[in-house]
Amino acid sequence: MLYSARSSCSDVVPAQAGTHSHRPFSLSPPVRHRKRRAYPLSRGRQAAIAGTLVTLLTSTIVALPTPAFADKSQPLEVRRAVYAPWSPDQMAQRRKDYGLIGPGTAKPVLAPAFPSYLKKPDSIEALMPQARAAVRQTGGRSALGLIEPGKTALIVVGELRDSKPSMLVQDAIKRAMEERGVKTIILTVWELLGLTEAEYDELRGGVRTYTIGDGQRELEYFFTVTGLMPSPQKGRDWVRQQDPVLADAIWPQPKIPNPRFAEIAANHLELVPKALVAWLDKNPSVDWVMWRSGGRGNTRKLLEHHGPKFLGNYTYLNLYDLMSQVPSFPSDVWRLVETKTMESLGFVDRVEVTDPEGSAFGYDVDEAGAKGWAAGVYQQGHLFMFPAQATGRFPYSVVDYPAMGGSYIPPVQPEVTGVIASTLSHAASHPRMEIKVTKGLISEIKGGGLYGEGMRLLQDYPGTKELTYPFLKKPGYWWLYEAGMGTNPKYFKHPAEVSEGNNLSERNVAGTIHWAFGTEVAMGPDKVNEWAPETEDFARKNQLPRGHSMHNHNLLPTFQVRIRDLDQWVTIIEHGGLTALDDVLVRALASRYGNPSAILRRDYIPALPGINAPGTYDAYARNPGAYWQNWTERVEGGTYEYFKP
Repeated sequence: MLYSARSSCSDVVPAQAGTHSHRPFSLSPPVRHRKRRAYPLSRGRQAAIAGTLVTLLTSTIVALPTPAFADKSQPLEVRRAVYAPWSPDQMAQRRKDYGLIGPGTAKPVLAPAFPSYLKKPDSIEALMPQARAAVRQTGGRSALGLIEPGKTALIVVGELRDSKPSMLVQDAIKRAMEERGVKTIILTVWELLGLTEAEYDELRGGVRTYTIGDGQRELEYFFTVTGLMPSPQKGRDWVRQQDPVLADAIWPQPKIPNPRFAEIAANHLELVPKALVAWLDKNPSVDWVMWRSGGRGNTRKLLEHHGPKFLGNYTYLNLYDLMSQVPSFPSDVWRLVETKTMESLGFVDRVEVTDPEGSAFGYDVDEAGAKGWAAGVYQQGHLFMFPAQATGRFPYSVVDYPAMGGSYIPPVQPEVTGVIASTLSHAASHPRMEIKVTKGLISEIKGGGLYGEGMRLLQDYPGTKELTYPFLKKPGYWWLYEAGMGTNPKYFKHPAEVSEGNNLSERNVAGTIHWAFGTEVAMGPDKVNEWAPETEDFARKNQLPRGHSMHNHNLLPTFQVRIRDLDQWVTIIEHGGLTALDDVLVRALASRYGNPSAILRRDYIPALPGINAPGTYDAYARNPGAYWQNWTERVEGGTYEYFKP
């Protein structure tokens, strides 16, 4: 494992509803937690205490009411604990309730898994084999292998929302790139901001005071990260006027005594892109830029006139992705998996989705919408599995990625009906939430703790109901927009990221879908990968987001489509597993590189209590943050029971 083994609880004790645990976290190995215990307890004493706690907490939970809504007059901790109850055995009834007519799942959810082969190298030399594979990989978000010898590459690391980069890993990547003949510059965010690394660490420590259970942090996406509101502080001020207590929970005052650092912390989302554009202006010899861990379309826009130099995101921040089997996964196999996943979309007339956490919805697709979806679905490593996201843009080239162009695809607004349920987002985890969607728009939100509270509040944000965005025919902001799906079976959720309070890595896992809302038209018909002037003017005039927001992850979805005129259903994903991984042509191609079963094996399958792991789903749904923190400790400590192979 990446960290040495240590003692760890093997069972999760769910936090009592109405409480919120702010567990300290560190970039150092979790073994440091043992220092807090002055008098070590025997194993028998530990088991006795754990059993007592489980009994007490379980009896308390059973006695508590389970409202799906809260009132802002209630204490914050009560509001934080509000969740939407669910039992996975209710799925058959839910399918009937929302008129799903497809075949549904035919197989059980697979047993949990986490890769056992991860090792922590002790030198740059030990890293080099993996680094050499990474810089030759031409698939996915971080396609360093697409950069030709003789070119100059810029890799930017150190975004505050990402895990802090390992500079040992960056040195290995730089050496491997230069062995290929690519001049490589590693540029850190602290350098862009004019800080030393120690100063950056001080700033970072003051900002990142949150945990994996602080799901309300996802609300910031409405204003900045993907929503990209022209004046985000005005939007935050509106929230504060409506609910100052919730606003304090979403945007706690950073613990930064240095006024200069405090100013940077408050504005870093605007300062970093501007500083990077200025740096590129002074260094015109750069041919390609790798930056940020996600959001390729908006990242390219943030580079302004340097946008055409943007190659992709960069995920080799630390040991986890680098020491995985992602770098060495055959790129032609990866592309064939994506091709097989996409091939039926141009011919569908209906889509239905379920997930054992309670998602169940469907929508019809007309012939023009299906053709547009098929034309725009492709983005390496992150397919646009919803027609709204695949349209309103110029498509990526499947053959000459990352080139973008061809014919403009007019936007569509599918009228989805059903429920999207989740316990995880890009930012963190949250008590289970149900988002009811009626004819494409959010109609009700249950549970979700403070994340749900904020989403319910923002349903009434001025202009989000009655205004019609440019290029669209139907009014409103809160349309279902995104279904981003990972495509590589070797990705996994990063334990170290969870201990830092982040949850970005799991969106890369093959078959995981993150849903998001917002009336985004990524491009106008006149210019490739730029906001249309009409969109810019509309957002500025009405103080509304240009992009999407409010991500919700489904880890084990089933995604089925019906072929037009044939009444034939095709299963694209079943319980989080891409069916393309079992395709005979994919397996034949993979066999060129070794055992296809090993190459195409899903190395990470999440363990969800009451679904494919011991425990009750209800206990998990109340406090998923506590569950994932415990999961992290067991994985990093080497005591996780589902290490495979």
